[in-house]
Amino acid sequence: MALLKRIIGLAPLAMTVCVFGAATVHAEPIDMAPKVFSKNTRDGWQLNIRIDREKVNSVPNLAAAANSREAFVTFDATATATGGSSPITDSLFIAGYQLGCQTDVSTGLQIGGTGGIAPTVGVGLPDPSVSAGVSSGVAGFVQTVLQPGVIVDLPLANMVLNEGGTGMLDVDNLHIKADACGGDVTVRSYAYLRISTDAAHSNFAIYGDPIKI
Repeated sequence: MALLKRIIGLAPLAMTVCVFGAATVHAEPIDMAPKVFSKNTRDGWQLNIRIDREKVNSVPNLAAAANSREAFVTFDATATATGGSSPITDSLFIAGYQLGCQTDVSTGLQIGGTGGIAPTVGVGLPDPSVSAGVSSGVAGFVQTVLQPGVIVDLPLANMVLNEGGTGMLDVDNLHIKADACGGDVTVRSYAYLRISTDAAHSNFAIYGDPIKI
């Protein structure tokens, strides 16, 4: 009886340890290195784009799905165009992320069975006789179409340059996610600038460091 009381007394403690041990720990936001790139166009414009204050906060998937990843991202992207003689007639400044999935399983699982009927022929002894019949069988299968790694662009903000040749895009704590991915998910920030003049059409981009979420 004393042993039984001791076991009963320890049971709540063991359950408490299991519950706390199963708690999910959220990752801390990761500070990413700033990036900057400059380019001189052939018609005299000095172009500059940069990514600053980038943070990537990978969090547990809200739906607790094994093949989904999500994160919250923050960054500032700035573009400038100075010094050109021909006026800018068109421009576009975009910032966002590229998402890379190691194995795309977005076609989903197919679960079912295949049924077949095969003829059989038997010979009976001692009297020679032939009996014809059929035998049926069912083979179950689970099938998914695995594709090679997939990379997609996810633009988060865009604008045209103002009259002074400047564009600023601020992204704060926006949600990104990748579903139906059977392996690692890696993200990489980017900023893209395009300008056009009567003399030239120029475009270039800058990329942040890749990080898994």
